[in-house]
Amino acid sequence: MKLKIKTLTPIHIGTGKELTPLEFFNNYRINYDKLFDLIAEEKRDEFFNWIDQVQETSFSVTDIQKKFNIKPNDIISKCGLYRFNQSFQDKAREGIKDSSNKLFIPGSSIKGAIRTALLYKVLKNHSFNSTLSNSIESLLSKANNLRGQTGKIKNLLKSADEELQNEVFICGVLREKDGKREIKYDDQKYDLLKLIRVSDSESVPTDTNGEICELQVYALKKDRPHKQFKVYAESIDNNTELEFDISIDIGFLKQAKIELNKTNSDFGKKYFIGIEQKLKNLFDIDIKNDIEFDEGKIIKTILKTLNNFGESVSILESEWVNSIKNKNNSSFSSLEKLYKIKNKFKLGFDSGFIGMTILPLLLDNPTLKQKAYEFYKAVGIGFHRSTNTPLNINEFPFTRKYSKNQTVFGGFGWVSILSGNEIETVNETTQSGEVAHTQSKPSNSVLAEIIDDKSKPPKVKILEGTDVNVETIMPGVRLEGLGLSKNSKVYVVLSKNKKGGIEKADFKGKV
Repeated sequence: MKLKIKTLTPIHIGTGKELTPLEFFNNYRINYDKLFDLIAEEKRDEFFNWIDQVQETSFSVTDIQKKFNIKPNDIISKCGLYRFNQSFQDKAREGIKDSSNKLFIPGSSIKGAIRTALLYKVLKNHSFNSTLSNSIESLLSKANNLRGQTGKIKNLLKSADEELQNEVFICGVLREKDGKREIKYDDQKYDLLKLIRVSDSESVPTDTNGEICELQVYALKKDRPHKQFKVYAESIDNNTELEFDISIDIGFLKQAKIELNKTNSDFGKKYFIGIEQKLKNLFDIDIKNDIEFDEGKIIKTILKTLNNFGESVSILESEWVNSIKNKNNSSFSSLEKLYKIKNKFKLGFDSGFIGMTILPLLLDNPTLKQKAYEFYKAVGIGFHRSTNTPLNINEFPFTRKYSKNQTVFGGFGWVSILSGNEIETVNETTQSGEVAHTQSKPSNSVLAEIIDDKSKPPKVKILEGTDVNVETIMPGVRLEGLGLSKNSKVYVVLSKNKKGGIEKADFKGKV
């Protein structure tokens, strides 16, 4: 089934590599190998003499361009990989791209979000309270025995949820050893998440759907939050739609039903033990009695699970924002609109501890909350680095990242999934939350007119204020989806560089 991910905020899926401003020239990322080939081709002797004498371990493209007097257009046309509309001041996390340097979302990232949401759904069932409690107690006991052994503590954290993952997703297999028969739930061949297949998303051009997002990291303190540091990340812009495929192995379900209804089959007795209850818990599938297996229905169940988990994360985030918004001069007003959107979940960087674990479930149960607190303290999770003070479970996690690319702080990492007839409904909700049909003028915005609806990104002319008649780009907007075209009037917020020049106009609403 084809679905679409719609980014409600910028999102970042990283490669693990960090980029520096030295690699960019006029906002283009430059391939150094091609740049050196270009210089060597035009100024061979001068280039090799410079290589022999240069002492720096790194040098900017701008320095090289000036040193050898290379035409900027030649560098961009022959060595440029892709372009962003923003510059940045420090290292930036590299976003994952395809061979054409276009941004995309890996299927593994989507499936990882599904796994966390399904784990949360199943463990939320009261019948799993003792399982969850026993698991945390076991982890705490192991952590206490490993105090001071940093390496072994790290290994424990890597496998912390392994027991719960096995309990929820993996069916049992009967094994015999030394004459003893034992059921094991640790063989990945029997992982029911393998029934779900998720493709990579389509890719989108970085120049029209990408941005280098500046994130402010806030830490919670008693009196007021403080900005700890900035993070830059190559991100897919908000309001971008990316198509992907998701499918369910219906053939396996049909065969499993046949085997389970055989009296002489080992299926469900010696292998795939417990499959009936696990399928029911995960996907609401009654493997023995369902007349047919509807792929669309199963996928709808998965999407509902994603959105339910996203709502739990959203509630915790909104509570955090409400606890600090009167303690800080920065505006978080745009987040209130974001948190009102129901069909959403977090993906990629800044899914955070809340969005990548079952923490929302632990915080909802006083007994589990206390046990989690003891375990986190034992392994050193949640310490304030600046003061080395231990975790306060009522504040944990005490840092959040917010996009500063707009004039007000916006969320990060939030997406929605659109499918079939739901696309129009979800779009209406989302666009309403993003002020897409604004009749009154948004704060800090100015009136502008679309002067070129064919260019990518479209161009606008400012109609009021100190920048009247200035032309600029308006990235991250699909005009046709909003019923906009040339000569349409819109409200925009201007992004400017240090010298006061306009870099872009961020769309805020229709007039």
